[in-house]
Parts: sequence; C-alpha cells; structure tokens
Amino acid sequence: MPSHAGGHEPHAGGHASHEGHAQAPAGYSPLTFEPAQAAALHLSTAPVDEREFTRTIRTVGTVVLDETRTAHVHVKVRGWIDSIFVNFVGRQVRAGEPLCAIYSQDIYSAELEFLSLLEDASTRPASDPLLAASRRRLSLWDVPKAEIERLEKTRQVNRTFALLSPRAGTVVAKEALQGMYVEPSAELYTISDLSSVWVLADVYETDVPYVHVGDKAQLAVEGRDAPLDATVSFLYPTIDEASRTRKVRFALPNPNGRLLPGAFVTVTMEALLGKGLSVPESAVIRTGARSIVFVVHGEGPVHIEPREISLGPLVGDRYRVERSLQAGEKVATGAQFLLDSESRLRATSAPGGGHVH
Repeated sequence: MPSHAGGHEPHAGGHASHEGHAQAPAGYSPLTFEPAQAAALHLSTAPVDEREFTRTIRTVGTVVLDETRTAHVHVKVRGWIDSIFVNFVGRQVRAGEPLCAIYSQDIYSAELEFLSLLEDASTRPASDPLLAASRRRLSLWDVPKAEIERLEKTRQVNRTFALLSPRAGTVVAKEALQGMYVEPSAELYTISDLSSVWVLADVYETDVPYVHVGDKAQLAVEGRDAPLDATVSFLYPTIDEASRTRKVRFALPNPNGRLLPGAFVTVTMEALLGKGLSVPESAVIRTGARSIVFVVHGEGPVHIEPREISLGPLVGDRYRVERSLQAGEKVATGAQFLLDSESRLRATSAPGGGHVH
C-alpha cells in the first residue's frame, strides 16, 4: 500500500483521538488513512443506531385434542364385550350414556354375593359393614348406580352390566368389538369434547428464550383461508433431545368443529426483544470466538479503530450489540478484510506504528 503522504507527524494525533476508547483487541492495531487512501479502498461506513428489535419466528405445529376435555375409557375387570351400543368413530355421546355391555365373572359373582347379603338383611343391623362393603365393591368396579339400585329392588342378577361414557363428547377412537375379550389395560374408547382444541408447535432451541406465555401468534391451518389469531397458553418444561425443540401450546375455541385434530398448522410469531444498539451484519468480522468491527473516526486523516464487540441475536441484516459501542459511532461496512489484514500486519510490526505503509 502507498506510504503516508505526510511522513509520521500525523501519527501521534491519530492515536490521541482514540484515548477515550478501549485498547485494540490483541493481535490488532489502529490504522490511519489519508482521505484519498480511504477512497481508493472503497471504504464505506454505517452508523451504530438504537432501535426496537423484533424477531419473526416461524415454525410448524399440529391440531391435537384438548387433554383436559378428553377421556380414555377402560374396564376395571376382565371379561367379554357382550354387545355394542356405540359402534363407530365420530358418534356424539352424552355423559352416562351406555357404550357397550360387559360380561364379567367377577362382577357376576359380586352381584350374587350382594344379593345374598340383602336376603340376610333382616337378621343383620341396618348399617351392616359387610353389605356396605359389597355395595362399594360393585361401585368401584364401575357397575352403574342404577344397576345397584335395580338389584336392591328386584333381587335379580343381570348377566352383563353397561359400561357408561364418563363425559359428553365425540368418539375419536374405538377399539371395542362385540365378543372381544377385555382386561383393564385395554382402551376401548377415546371420547373428547371437540368444542375446544389445542395446537402444539415446535419452537427451535435458538428461539426458545424469545417465546413467553401470553405472546401473540398467527396460525395458518391447512384447509382454512384466513389465519387465526392465538396466544401462547403454555410452554412445555423440556427440550426434545432428538429435534432440539420445545413444545408451545395454543388453546383454540372450535364451536363449529372445523378445526380437525391432526391438521397441519404454520405458526408465525413476532418476538419483542427490546431496544438496543445495532450494526449491519456486513460490518462484523467473526474470528472464531471473537467478533471484530472497525470504528471509523474523522475524515482527514481517517482513523480506523479495531474493536471487539459482544453480539446478541441477528435480526434481519443487523446484529444487536451488547457492549463496546456507542450510538452515533460509525463502523466500516466495506473493505473490512483489507482493514483486518493491515491491522493484523501492523500489530506484528515495530511498536509505535499505526500508519499504513
């Protein structure tokens, strides 16, 4: 590069202009250019400014059942399904409606024992603990209260008992078949109130710090023309090890049933990051563990000060700067690699040099 036109007299003044700034990073040295030299390098600058940072987060999710409105129906004894009353998925059921009839030898024997105790009630006190225990055992096995009252009234045992729906809703899964052997581990029906559903979305680990309960989002559901406005209602407490994502939940009203569980959803959120200083992405040189910018002072001569900075997130084409810069300073956005090479070269030369040679 050409020698400094004015000898070394301006050198001291160049360093004097940086006395209020931090020392140059290790391995770097300040530089001084005459205006013509800066122009030849195509040196361009951009101001360090303060702005409100927002981050657009886009991810995907799925419509799922509202777990707080869903029931999984099992029997509590071994037996066989004698007959089916609710026999297809999608059927609407009421709370307490019979789903199927179960024959169980355990229930049948317990009912016979209960009747035997009833027959002996005349010779026993009204508060006979054996009779109360027998009645309670039938109740704990989900024999309907109406069936127990019928036994007490008619004194006749039915071969089967009805398995009742624990809630009102829609049958969304059914495994029950007539004649099938069942045991407590078998799930016979899944019943859910579809007037409210959830959307579960996957937020990548890098975006997790910027998502909070109460944040607004837009949900584009496949098959619907317009996106839906929603609010983050819950953040799951773990990160999935395989996908490195955290589940985010949205609760949506679904009075007309148009949101179908399993539907694909595109989620867009605007995360507010607060105010901070920013520099263009093009101004930053990443050197492994360090991030360097070149702060430009003056116009004749032009003083270039290498400075290590701490970066926050990249938002659009600008980095948020956590420290080491001030609003209004100018940073080089062109010829940084030439500046980087020359600054490193000057740092290895004799002390006291700062001019470009």
